[in-house]
Amino acid sequence: MIIISNLTVSSKAAANAVVGALTLYDAAGTVRAANFMLDTAAAGFFGISGNNLVAVRASVPVGLYGVHVCGNAENVAQTDEADFIITVTAT
Repeated sequence: MIIISNLTVSSKAAANAVVGALTLYDAAGTVRAANFMLDTAAAGFFGISGNNLVAVRASVPVGLYGVHVCGNAENVAQTDEADFIITVTAT
């Protein structure tokens, strides 16, 4: 299971602003170190930096954006995927 700490970012956020931290859990609920990736549906507005979902550029237009995150655990055989809706607000 992949979770994200936050689903909202301001349209006024700077480029590379953190939207939320990503965490991968195994079936027993243990946090696993992981590498995260986005599919191409992030429309160039969002990216991954370490374990964070970030706004790739400043001035992301207000709206709702779907992102599909894939996570591969380090040192154990575990892969997971999750879909999140990111809300970009005017403030």
